[in-house]
Amino acid sequence: MRRALLALPPLLLVACGGDRLTEGTYGLTAFCQATVETAGGDVVVDVETDYLPHVVACENGAADQAALEAQAIAARSYLYYRLERTGSIGDGTGDQVYTCGRPPGEQHLAAARATSGLVLRYPPDAGDAATQVAAFYVAGALQDGPDCVGGTDDPTSTEVWVTYNQGKSGDEITQTELGFVDPANHANRGCMSQNGSHCLAEQGWDVRSILRFYYGEDIGIVQAEGACVEPLPGGPDAGPGGGPDAAGGGGGGIDGDATGGCAIGAASGMWLVALALALAPMPWGKRARRGRRRRGGRR
Repeated sequence: MRRALLALPPLLLVACGGDRLTEGTYGLTAFCQATVETAGGDVVVDVETDYLPHVVACENGAADQAALEAQAIAARSYLYYRLERTGSIGDGTGDQVYTCGRPPGEQHLAAARATSGLVLRYPPDAGDAATQVAAFYVAGALQDGPDCVGGTDDPTSTEVWVTYNQGKSGDEITQTELGFVDPANHANRGCMSQNGSHCLAEQGWDVRSILRFYYGEDIGIVQAEGACVEPLPGGPDAGPGGGPDAAGGGGGGIDGDATGGCAIGAASGMWLVALALALAPMPWGKRARRGRRRRGGRR
């Protein structure tokens, strides 16, 4: 599979005031373990210290901090979505890559810790009745600042799935066609570009603002509760925030197998349509491959 190559490894992001990252817990119970369907058979792994660092390393391994943390929250969100509905998650481009022959480094462990238990939910004020968002992400086109929108260099042809939802809320947001498009399908709140998130991070955007850029201004960022979830610095509702314009702080790059953790191969499409009808609107679509950053990078 094609690997995305974006530059430098991240450092640990420290909470620094500004807008809070989390919007609350709402009594959401954390998944502390997950069943992963690997090629060698099903394995049960710890979510926060094992699964997520591996997925971040495999899917987005050389990202700088803000993009790595956005990747961690998106990956955890998609994991929760799958576990809520099917009880397990695949290892590979059909869901998210857990095994790729590259162990997580300290930067990947740090990204999971800095976002411990954080997931995307919608509507944000619905408490435990909110829908778990299946946070789509793909490589997208290569982008340049300051706006990080509109790139035409799209080596993996995945830009078509990306949504730009800055300033949009409610039914105004653009849903991605990787998922079931219907305003009532709250699991589909758009799709993040990994190249774009890297670009935004280079411009000084923080993780919270990056997530809202793609998933909407009113996306709920909620911390689940459980023994495996570490309180964020400053308390359960605190988190990293504050960059130059209240929109930024941190960097990001990609190195890994890159289509987001929710697009799937065409062969799975009809099965997912049937499941969507049986359960709830279920994201489905082509599994995109991530692109290479023009300046190269490292694994």
